[in-house]
Amino acid sequence: MPTQVTRTLLPLLVALAIFPAACERSPTTPPAATTAASSGNGVIRGRVVLQGIAPTMRIIPGSPQVKDETIVVGSGGGLKNVIVYLENAPPASPPTQAPAALDQINCVYVPHVLAVQAGQTLRLKSSDPVLHNVLLQCSLNPPANYGFPTIGERAITLKLPEPPFNVRCDVHPWMSAWIGVFAHRWFAVTADDGSFSITHVPPGNYTLAAWHEALPLQRQNVTVSEASATVVRFTFPAP
Repeated sequence: MPTQVTRTLLPLLVALAIFPAACERSPTTPPAATTAASSGNGVIRGRVVLQGIAPTMRIIPGSPQVKDETIVVGSGGGLKNVIVYLENAPPASPPTQAPAALDQINCVYVPHVLAVQAGQTLRLKSSDPVLHNVLLQCSLNPPANYGFPTIGERAITLKLPEPPFNVRCDVHPWMSAWIGVFAHRWFAVTADDGSFSITHVPPGNYTLAAWHEALPLQRQNVTVSEASATVVRFTFPAP
């Protein structure tokens, strides 16, 4: 980053250093769940596709040739960056997921969409030797702003389930990511080809939801058994 820009942003860095790390504060404890579900052996897998002509991923104005990631379509019309999750899942505690990570690489958040379990360790990272900040625009978890003057990492936890919220960088305004926080472990984010897999699901009847940052939420009723995988397909119409 040019020296002049760095000098200009020094006040921002100082402000970030004193901003309270609010997402790490202990929020009001929600009512305890009556029953915690054990993991099962059921599997839900499938694909999310875009039907119609996919929009062109344009270069974001003012960015160093960064492509817009709002709608990313891969092979066979597969729609990337969709969070697929059980909407009426039984509670599962404590978190069983390995630590998740949100990195900053070449002034882009990686991944663009992330899903975590409430209480799961989230590693905020910067692989860039330039000034960044990670502004978590939470609404149920307290919002927070973390400064990264250079390459670094810090671990936080988001304690309350929350619909996907936006993450921004004030230094580089084209940077954007989304984080969804769930009370359970039964969720997945679609891959480049739109595929997903949710494992260790207890048998039962559920509502499976598919969230995308720019397209309407979709739902399907599914029945999960341990005898065979439940195969699902979501189709989003192109905007």
